[in-house]
Amino acid sequence: MRISQCMIVKNEEKNIERALSWGRPLMWEQIVVDTGSTDRTVELARKLGAKVYHFTWIDDFAAAKNYAIEQVQGEWIAFLDADEYMMPEDAKRLAEIINNPEMARFDGISTGWQQLDGQGKIFASGTQIRFFRNLPDIRYRRKIHEQLESTTGRALRIGDVVASLSIFHTGYQGEAYAEKTRSGRNRRLIQEELKEHPEDYEMMGYMGDEYLDDGDRTEAEAWYRRAVMHMPPQLSEEDQRSAATYTRLLMILTEKEEASWEEADGIYRQAVGKLPKEADFDYIAGRFFAASQDAGQAVLYLEAALEKLNRFGCSNRALLLAGNLMEAYDLLVRCCYEAGKGQKCVNYAVAYLKANRYGMTVLSRLLLVLAPGDNGREQEYPRVLEFFSGLYDFSSLKDRLFLWKTARQGGCGSFAAYMAEKLFTPGERTAIGLNE
Repeated sequence: MRISQCMIVKNEEKNIERALSWGRPLMWEQIVVDTGSTDRTVELARKLGAKVYHFTWIDDFAAAKNYAIEQVQGEWIAFLDADEYMMPEDAKRLAEIINNPEMARFDGISTGWQQLDGQGKIFASGTQIRFFRNLPDIRYRRKIHEQLESTTGRALRIGDVVASLSIFHTGYQGEAYAEKTRSGRNRRLIQEELKEHPEDYEMMGYMGDEYLDDGDRTEAEAWYRRAVMHMPPQLSEEDQRSAATYTRLLMILTEKEEASWEEADGIYRQAVGKLPKEADFDYIAGRFFAASQDAGQAVLYLEAALEKLNRFGCSNRALLLAGNLMEAYDLLVRCCYEAGKGQKCVNYAVAYLKANRYGMTVLSRLLLVLAPGDNGREQEYPRVLEFFSGLYDFSSLKDRLFLWKTARQGGCGSFAAYMAEKLFTPGERTAIGLNE
């Protein structure tokens, strides 16, 4: 299959080389549609071998993208923004997936979408449809927050490869994003969409996002409530936009200075009723009860969130939980400990430490369950130490020191002393001051 890479750009000289480099080995052609750059974007794109076209900007992202699609000659289209890219191994898998005969029954594929902060760390996850067939009826709609659809009204057949492929997005960082926010461009285009489609609850949700990003939670709440009021009685279980509207409204309601669950409960029940597979609603409820010092209730909701995530996955759902999974386990360990659920605390702590064995707060609570202070349980220390040998490499001085230090600082002094004797040689104890 011939794959045509497309993008619309404006003043992307900082990103254009990476944008055109990650997929060059598998792209049959690369198409760049410039909408008015004043920097070296066009020059660099041509130097990198892309076909460059010009489109006069008319405040309509869908129109610009559809113009790019009209230039395509390949059978498949890869439509990523200039501030997005794939890892080399994912690019290789992309070619394998698209050339798989099973792809013949799909119009496109849904992949993971990872948001990177200024340090290159993932802070949120989602899904996107950026790879699709070059068919005459598949085009984008909406001036902003554009979406693919069939112009004939048929439902697009989308394959789920979220577990195999991810796109990395850097667009929510730096001066470029700040300038977009300051210009008010997004809000202006959303307002234009709402003038033409005043009942569009998705656009209302996007308007709520704009105010939330500005820090105006009161106005954001009003827009989210308006969006909820205009939602149909039933929603598609893949409705990521409506899930985001409910999620952010719940966050606003539960994070108020004088927040009460009574105010949020109605929205929570409505959200769960319409999107029962969405894990984020339970995750937000769990965070609220944890902050309210109701550890027992927090455990119930957090466990429900993780159960939904494990059962239904994160394709078009669970964006908040998937992006904060380690923090969720950390919180669940804390709440299980505070609620006196020792075995659950152990189970969730082990799950966390298998992914991040240097999580000190989680390890501290695990130690407090297995080897609490001076309480006459010293006879159990050999078994406890053997348990930790399954989580830590006792041939590693770093691992041994980490475990010993956490026990000593976390209120498990007797166990720390036992470890010092059993895990360190006399020379090591002297060299690092364990005998002091």
